[in-house]
Formats: sequence, structure tokens, C-alpha cells
Amino acid sequence: MYLLASDWNSLEIAKLAVSILTPVLVLAIGLGVNRSLKRLEHRQWASQRIIQKRLEIFDELAPSLNDLLCYFTFVGSWKELTPVEVIKMKRRIDRIVHVNAALFSRNFRSKYSNFMGSCYETYTGFGRDAKLRTTASAHKAGAGDGWDPKWDDCFSDEETDPGAVRSAYHELMNQFSVELGIEENHSSRK
Repeated sequence: MYLLASDWNSLEIAKLAVSILTPVLVLAIGLGVNRSLKRLEHRQWASQRIIQKRLEIFDELAPSLNDLLCYFTFVGSWKELTPVEVIKMKRRIDRIVHVNAALFSRNFRSKYSNFMGSCYETYTGFGRDAKLRTTASAHKAGAGDGWDPKWDDCFSDEETDPGAVRSAYHELMNQFSVELGIEENHSSRK
């Protein structure tokens, strides 16, 4: 027996609508999930690339930052560095950080500025180098007979306490570890 249009009741129409809409709905949901997964995959890939680049920058910066810590706190190899080398080191480090600033958070850039500000007096005059915020007399004594009197001009009258330099360094390195995805707060370790 053939059904005529008048023989269709609302239940049969609903069954037909559900049987047609089910595959369409499954397809739409599948496409939405697939699109979301692709976006998530792209974000993960981008995050991995950023962290990889930050690791490269860390490998390049960490030894120099540590040299600055040693120089301004009179530990480690501080006697091996000349004031001119330490000023040149600032230029090199600044260039790396500023070229890559978009890869780091505002918090990182702030901690970096705090650390560098504890080590150097900047804007000392047009065309003039930054000056070292540390005591010239201790560095003179450390250099012994190898001291060049021209280096006296490399030092600022504004000295920073070595403890403040150390604290700024640890804050910067702690933030660096956060930027690398290592969430541990190193400053809370005792």
C-alpha cells in the first residue's frame, strides 16, 4: 500500500526529520570539534616554538647575566672582567633582550630592567656609555697592577648594594624560569 501525502501523520514526519537531521548534526559537531582541535594543535605548536626560542635566548644570556651578578657582588670570576668589558656586555645583552622583547611578558621585561638598573646608571649624557653602579676601589684592588686609570670614568657615583643586585638577579632568573614553563618559584626555596 502506498502512502499518500494525506496519510502522513506528525509522528512519521518527525521520524523522517530526525533521520535526516542526525547525520547533518553529527557532521556539524564533528567539523566543530575538528576545527577546535586544529586550533589547539596550532596553539601548542606556537607555544612550543616560543619556548624553544626562549631556551635559545636563555642559553645565550644566562652566562652573561651570571657574569654581571659576579662582577657586581664580588663573587666568582669578578676579577677577570674589566669595566670596559662589563659595559660592552650590557650593550650585547640589551640588544638580545630588546630584539626578542615580543617573546617575553611585561613582567619579564620589568624584572630585566630592574636588574640592569641595579647594575648600570644609564643616560649619562649624549654619546656616553652607561656607568657601573659599583665601587671602583674594590675593583681597582681586585685588578691590582692591571688597572687602567681610564677605567675610573666607567663608574657611577651612585652605587648599588650587592644584596640589591643579587635580589634583582634572582627575581629576573625566577621570571625567566616562569617564561620557560618551569612554574616553580625559586625565590621561595630556603
